[in-house]
Amino acid sequence: MFRWQTALGAIIGLVIGAAVLALVGSPERRLPPSGPILSECDGHLRELVLQYEPGAKGIVAPVYREFLSALDSDVSVHVVCPDRAAFEDFLATVGRVQCRVAPILTGHPITAWARDRWVALTPGVAGGPTTLWSPRGEAGDEIWPARAGDERVGRDIAAALAASMRARRSSLYFDGGDLLADRDNVFVVPRVLQRNLQQTVASRKQLLGILARELKRRVILLDEAPDHHAGMFMTSVGGKTMLVGDPSLARPLIPNTFMDLPGGPDFTPQTQHLFDAVAAQCAAAGYRVVRIPVVPARDGRTYLTYVNVLMDQQGGRRVVYLPFYRGVEPLNAAARAVWTSLGYEVRPVNCTSAYRHFGCLHCLVNVLQRTPAAEHPLSVALR
Repeated sequence: MFRWQTALGAIIGLVIGAAVLALVGSPERRLPPSGPILSECDGHLRELVLQYEPGAKGIVAPVYREFLSALDSDVSVHVVCPDRAAFEDFLATVGRVQCRVAPILTGHPITAWARDRWVALTPGVAGGPTTLWSPRGEAGDEIWPARAGDERVGRDIAAALAASMRARRSSLYFDGGDLLADRDNVFVVPRVLQRNLQQTVASRKQLLGILARELKRRVILLDEAPDHHAGMFMTSVGGKTMLVGDPSLARPLIPNTFMDLPGGPDFTPQTQHLFDAVAAQCAAAGYRVVRIPVVPARDGRTYLTYVNVLMDQQGGRRVVYLPFYRGVEPLNAAARAVWTSLGYEVRPVNCTSAYRHFGCLHCLVNVLQRTPAAEHPLSVALR
């Protein structure tokens, strides 16, 4: 008698448990869905993330000072630092700024390159959280403690901003800079396929399916491109217009005496072809393509680039935080003229200290949230 009563009680318990799970779901299922990847060129900058490590001060301090001093007072900047002493050093280094600055302390080593750690996926429902979608792992994390620390930054930010953020790790290998998104499409550099094929996916089709499902945009995998992050050679500027670097435009503008590029400038036909291939694929995808000077170095990693930017939309006004470099003033002027012709107000940022380390402004700053341009106070004032 006791045995069948016990068995009956166990069955009833399982049925009740299953009913409860069916009603409330698992914790993972209860999380609101994520929306599309955040556009690079639409909306007003609302929340940004920098990473600061005092050992990189010589690289990033001049860039941070100029960029932060150019931001408006309604922008919040979260500064990811290993500890309080690093944040105090950051404050002393950048000086007085208008934007709101607050620390996120990790308690572990990090690098200064914020862009590659995660991409922001917009809330899937009104009032829902932004999702920080991080890659499967960091290159070099086994031997480089700071890279191992970078792997945890998405979770660090989500924990610090728990009311509005959550973190999720991807099954794919990528850098945040490998993806370039606007409101219609996500462009993906070829090396994402190279890093994942036969590692995390069995085919190109499977990779595209995962990216489309996670990013909720049409995915365009570039067939040919320079072997670097997308933001070094292209950027979408809104209105189905793509700005693509063109070494041939830079060649007559850079002095023969400019020796600050490893191996010198690379104006070979092979390199020019890669930039032209990107332009052709963008045109085939329905974009108006505008070319802008760029100088790649022969090491394949160092660039004088004018598409590694941050864009802001303030009501009807578009603003670009545009890198410039000492010693190449005609090149800087030509790039500024291109952005001005596209209707952008240019706020220059001196990136001379950073470009020699294979990155620039866009590589150092990540964007958590943007306010739709129609909700910006300037838009309301103009109505």
